Amino acid sequence: MDVQRLETFVAVAQSNTLAEAADRLGYARSTVTSHLQGLERALGASLLERGASVNRLTKAGARFLEYATDILDKLAQAQAAVTAAAEDRPSSLSIGATASLCTYRLPGFLRTLRRLMPHLETQVFVGSVAELRDQVGRGELSAALVNSATVPATYPSAVPAAARPAEEGDRRHLWTDQVVLVGAPEQVARPQRLLVTAPGCVYRDIAERQALPRLGHVQVQQVGSVDGVKSSVLGGMGVGVVPAVAVGPQLQSGQLVELPLPALSPVMTELIWNAEVTPAHVVPHLRRLRPPQPLPPTAPRNLPSARPRPAYVTTGTAS
Repeated sequence: MDVQRLETFVAVAQSNTLAEAADRLGYARSTVTSHLQGLERALGASLLERGASVNRLTKAGARFLEYATDILDKLAQAQAAVTAAAEDRPSSLSIGATASLCTYRLPGFLRTLRRLMPHLETQVFVGSVAELRDQVGRGELSAALVNSATVPATYPSAVPAAARPAEEGDRRHLWTDQVVLVGAPEQVARPQRLLVTAPGCVYRDIAERQALPRLGHVQVQQVGSVDGVKSSVLGGMGVGVVPAVAVGPQLQSGQLVELPLPALSPVMTELIWNAEVTPAHVVPHLRRLRPPQPLPPTAPRNLPSARPRPAYVTTGTAS
């Protein structure tokens, strides 16, 4: 039961198909199958349901996944501790994030890093998505949390040619946030004003491209950040587009109501990093962050009792 087999099993559990897992690992599909079969022989139990169109763990497989992820976490922690002790100095990671992610997602992400690497020191810098991608590409930041309405396949052409873009292995999709158009109860029947974030923000783009055409003739007013939109909406100034996680309690209490319009595009958040400037022992931790499960089919969510989706998932831990 070697480490490679454990890593293969965890990758399979996080992927939809064996082919997808093989692609992530850089293995032939036959190698992935061989690793799984070897684990099943060693354990004396089937870990994966046979014949399903997508990967589904058996009850034994789901139980073993908890131990496999814990074992790999412990090994990575041991590697980080040994490296830090050998260098005789704490490791440091410079992380960038957009303003909205700093408020609603960064704290949980930093707690996860601290759990995995207790001696890692982090410094956080705030910027727009374009700025952060550029800074990571040029090595001015080790890593950054960036969001977009779709998972980007490539980076914007505006990034200078001299900048080093993140390779496919230097990123990890972390969250998928539902997006809502909300207002105070007295505002949603006949909205007069659409409150928006600053240019370059993904929520500004969604507000202008998707919400505005559905609202008809309304005034557009910029109020800065997601927090600015939220506080202005609560103050009865108009309606605004925000991540559902930002207004969950207010929707539950009835302070805010979601407008009954077709669903807005979800916002994807990924971690990107520059392997040339990120400490070598930190990179394996970043690469093993677990991508989220696919979103279920969108259903009407115009209910105060609607709850936001889970915030962040790593190998076996949600925060």
